Amino acid sequence: MNLNDKVLAIMSEVFGLEEVSTDVSQKNCERWDSLRHLTLASELEDAFDIELEPEEIAVMTDFSRVIEMLNSKLN
Repeated sequence: MNLNDKVLAIMSEVFGLEEVSTDVSQKNCERWDSLRHLTLASELEDAFDIELEPEEIAVMTDFSRVIEMLNSKLN
């Protein structure tokens, strides 16, 4: 499973949706509330064995920013 697919699977689980696309963001996903945002950060930390700073969590407002942040942590 590649990075994008893994992140989409995590987002789908966190937001309780059958399917999540790469255009998902806080603006177009009504289930992306503050609690699920923190849950997403926690699940990403567990899945990729990383630690996120509050500033990093704050900028994760859509799929592409999540991927950018993960790429910066994993490389």
